[in-house]
Amino acid sequence: MPNFRYQVLDNAGKSTSGVIDAGSIADASRKLKADGKYIVSIELDRGQGLANMEIGSKRLNTKELVMISRQLASLLSAGITVVRSLDMLYQQCETRRSKRCIGEIYEEIQSGRSLSEAFKNQNDVLPTIMTSMIAAGEESGRLDEIMERLAVHFAKEAKLKNKISSALVYPKILAFVTVAIVVGLMTFLVPGIANTIKDLGGDLPGLTKAIMAISDSFVHFWYVYAIVIGGGWFGFNVWKRSEKGHAQWDTMVLRIPIVGKATRMNAAARFTRTVSTLLKSGISVLTAVEITGASLDNVILEKKLSDARLEIRKGTSLSKSIKNITEFPPMIYAMTAIGEESGTLDTILDKAADFFEDEADAATAKMTAALEPCMLVVMAIIVGLVVGGIAMPIFSMAQYIQ
Repeated sequence: MPNFRYQVLDNAGKSTSGVIDAGSIADASRKLKADGKYIVSIELDRGQGLANMEIGSKRLNTKELVMISRQLASLLSAGITVVRSLDMLYQQCETRRSKRCIGEIYEEIQSGRSLSEAFKNQNDVLPTIMTSMIAAGEESGRLDEIMERLAVHFAKEAKLKNKISSALVYPKILAFVTVAIVVGLMTFLVPGIANTIKDLGGDLPGLTKAIMAISDSFVHFWYVYAIVIGGGWFGFNVWKRSEKGHAQWDTMVLRIPIVGKATRMNAAARFTRTVSTLLKSGISVLTAVEITGASLDNVILEKKLSDARLEIRKGTSLSKSIKNITEFPPMIYAMTAIGEESGTLDTILDKAADFFEDEADAATAKMTAALEPCMLVVMAIIVGLVVGGIAMPIFSMAQYIQ
C-alpha cells in the first residue's frame, strides 16, 4: 500500500505532520478525520533520493489532460459525486505530476472549496482553457458535458501535435546520422589516414591540410567544441526566452517560406478549435479570445489577439476585430462573419478547425518533403569534402608510384 505524507491540526490548533499507510488518498483522509483531525495538506509520499525527483515541466501533457477529462466525464455522467470521482481518478493516474494535481484538487474540495476554485489553483499545471470551462460547467450544471467536450478538444489537439511530430522524425534521424558520420570520420578515419599520408611525404592540397587540422583539433580539443556548442545552445535559449528574443524568433518562424505556412495553418487550426470549444461551453467571446491567445505559443499572435480583444470590448464583432491579423488565412475572417450572421459561430468555427487541421497536415508534409532533400544534400557535401580531401593526396601519390 502507498504512503501519504500529511499535515493536520487537532482541536487545540496544534499542527502535526507524518506519514500514513492507506490504499488511496480518500482512505488516508478518512483515517485522519476519524481521529478528529483537520487536514491541512495530504499528498503521496515519494520518499527521498534522485529517483523520486520530478524532472522537466510541471505542466500536464495533452495525453494526461485527455485521460483526466475523459475519466471525469464518464464518472460524473454515471452520477458519481465529484469527491468520489476525484478519488477514483487519483487511483487511475499513472504519472506523479497528475497524481499530485488530482490529489491537491481533492484535498481543496474536502476543505470546502468548489471544483472550479480547486482547478484554478492548479494554473501552473493545467491550461487556462480547462479551468475556465470547468467554471462555466459548474455554473451551468453541465459539468459532465463540459468534461467530455474538453476530452474531445485535447484529443484533437494531441492528434495534430502527433502528426507534426511524426512528420519530423525522418529529418531528425537524418540530422543525427549526419553529425554521427562527421564525428566518426574526424575522430577515427581522418587521424589514421593523416598519419599514413605524413609518412609518405609530398605536398598536400589545401583542402587536405584544412581537414587534417580540423580533425587534429577535434581529437585533442574536443572539450572546446563541447563548450562552444553548449554555450551557443544555452545562449540561444536565453535569448529565445527573453521578451525581445521571443518576439523576434516567433516573427522569423512565421515568415520563413514553407515553415511559416505550416506554423500559420497550425495556429489557425488551434484558434478556431479553441474558440469553438469555449463558445460551446457558454464562455463569452471576449474571454474566449483572451484564453485562445495565450494557447497559441506565439507572442506575435497573442499580441494581435490582445488588440482584437480591445476592439471587441469597444463593441466590434469578432470577425472585424481579427480581419487585420494577416498571419491568419482570410478564410477565418469570412467564416467567422458567416457564423456571426447565422448565429452558429461555434459550429462554423468547429468545421473551419477541421479544414485548417487538414491544411496544417498538408503544409507540414510539404515542409518535411522540402527539408529531407536539403539535409541529404548537406550531408553529401560534408561527407564529400572530408572523403575528397583525404582521397586527393592518395590519388596524387598513386600516380608517382606507377
